[in-house]
Amino acid sequence: MKKKHLTVEHLWQCERIGTPSFSPDGAWVVIDQTTYSMETNESATQLWLYSADGKTQKQLTTAGKKNTTPSWSPDGKLIAFCAKRDGDEAPQLYVIAPDGGEARRVTTLSTGVSSVRWFPDSKRVMVISEVWPDLKTDKDQAKKLKEEKDSKVKAKVVEVDNYRYWDHWICDGRRPHLFEISIASGKSKDHFAGKDFTLSLTDAGLTDYDISPDGKEIAWVQPRLPTRTLDPSDIVVMNLKTRKTHTLSLGRPLWVGSPTFSNDGERIAFLATPASAPPQHTELTMWSKKTGKAERLAKGWPRSVGTYGSAHIEWTPDDLAILFNAEDSGAQHLYLQALNAKSPTIVANGGTIGAFEIARDGRSIVFTRSTIDHPARLHALTILPTPVEGSAVDQTQTIRLDRTNAFLDKVKLGQWESRTFKGWRGEPVQTFICYPPNYDKKKKYPLLQNVHGGPHAAHLDTFHYRWNMQAFAAQGYVVAAVNFHGSAGFDQKFLASLHANISEPSFADIEAVTDALIKEGIVDKNKLYAAGGSYGGHMVAWMNGHTDRYKAMVCHAGVYDWQAQFGDDMYLWTKNELGVWPWEDAKKHGAQSPHTYAKNMKTPTLVIHGELDYRVPYYEGLEYYNTLRAKGIPARLVIYPDENHWILKPQNSRLWYREFFAWLKRF
Repeated sequence: MKKKHLTVEHLWQCERIGTPSFSPDGAWVVIDQTTYSMETNESATQLWLYSADGKTQKQLTTAGKKNTTPSWSPDGKLIAFCAKRDGDEAPQLYVIAPDGGEARRVTTLSTGVSSVRWFPDSKRVMVISEVWPDLKTDKDQAKKLKEEKDSKVKAKVVEVDNYRYWDHWICDGRRPHLFEISIASGKSKDHFAGKDFTLSLTDAGLTDYDISPDGKEIAWVQPRLPTRTLDPSDIVVMNLKTRKTHTLSLGRPLWVGSPTFSNDGERIAFLATPASAPPQHTELTMWSKKTGKAERLAKGWPRSVGTYGSAHIEWTPDDLAILFNAEDSGAQHLYLQALNAKSPTIVANGGTIGAFEIARDGRSIVFTRSTIDHPARLHALTILPTPVEGSAVDQTQTIRLDRTNAFLDKVKLGQWESRTFKGWRGEPVQTFICYPPNYDKKKKYPLLQNVHGGPHAAHLDTFHYRWNMQAFAAQGYVVAAVNFHGSAGFDQKFLASLHANISEPSFADIEAVTDALIKEGIVDKNKLYAAGGSYGGHMVAWMNGHTDRYKAMVCHAGVYDWQAQFGDDMYLWTKNELGVWPWEDAKKHGAQSPHTYAKNMKTPTLVIHGELDYRVPYYEGLEYYNTLRAKGIPARLVIYPDENHWILKPQNSRLWYREFFAWLKRF
């Protein structure tokens, strides 16, 4: 039977697994798992149990549509999770026994809950809830929520620097607080009440706080000025009995994240990124109670821990090492950093290692891994004691636990490879090349340059749902995914190379790969195409003003005019990238903006944007589209009133892929 090629329908047929949590005895894993319906245009997330030996899989919840972030109690008797079920105005805390039965609602907080962590006594949990700090009771919170909802005036009155984030407003005065919840009674206690404390206003979650192993302290990331979301932050520790706090001495302005207590409670590991330009690596750092000082681990390691300071970290049970995931040259591995070692050891190879957790006995790790060929799968790895520096971890003991997405075995995918080309200034640039199914080396194919966003992100060996290389290749393109200068997963010099020169190095890298593929006879020089989103959209607009050899382009949520970008939710960051404010040097600022080169533009372009996109406001797309139309250049506009920076709804995604492929095919 002839295998089908990958389509957008296949992408939305995939089950997507989330964040795993080990049972205390290491025998079971619970994880949230999401399915989508193209027909109803909706999703449903349920909890699943997988035995650590890979032999048994069973669904734990069936009620509700959003059962997320499960966490196993230390005594193994309950699994806590967040859900919004019948009668819930906001997500609430639920618990369920591992052997099934009905889940029990624990909370009825009007402001809802998220990001659950258990206390060691298994009687309490900590959650995040966004509240108005000046209102003392939940009844007052509920009244305020109703007033906001029922008000006929929806205007926002703002006198702060940052007031929107991605697709929602953050200027209504609410603050994410840490609440202690009794599992038995559902009673809550706001540990920030009466204090000027808050978590970040930009999507606070589990990586923003931790509970000490004795349950007596909490540590969290405290923004110095909450309404300036790019200002440095601190780590604050509170004694829950006395409510006394102290701020860790870090010695320099940093963005910090993922504070994590050691198992003996004597140290806190965390991520630290220097809060200065140009962009710098995120460092794995450890603070000691004994010395009161912080020190960087793996000082000589030429990579960043996580991207933009976002990564999960965990101590091994013996407190001799720390686990984390990090990018390296287009892959994201799971690493182990021994405290006495100069550099980390790879524990599990990417693809892309996502969520993970180590068992309490330290003998196994559960993690998710995706590749360009398949969505995230759930694996368990049996490990030996902490290895000495330079030794390898035996990964032969890795077993797959889930059985999701078996239908993909019947879908024929293209072959792909990771290659290195000479790019800007002759420096090496890593690139993924994905070939069409049934690729014939004797033929020349159309080229699709797939330009990533960021710019300090990267193309990874992962199954991308919105920019899927296999779905592109299935249409007959050779797809190039260039990790140009400025991409994450490389050394500090490479990461910072776009500072005050935001476009030229990336453009040189992309063009060098195009030239090489033409020279090698892989692609047809008369059939070149380019597409990108966010910074990738900026790049294809830049390319339009600097070359006319591409037959058609797709610009999704692209930065077209850096001056107009002052309307975005992170406008204070633009000087860090461009090196100058426009009023300081208009010529230097404008020289880095695609709109400056509109007179050179000739390439037909499909422009796509979401009206709820606050990171690259949708009027950037309108400005680019209108410019092309005014010049008589073929252009088509797709605007989504109900989408943000990404296209997240199944039917909207289907339209996106249809428009994308149809536009390229026209030219």
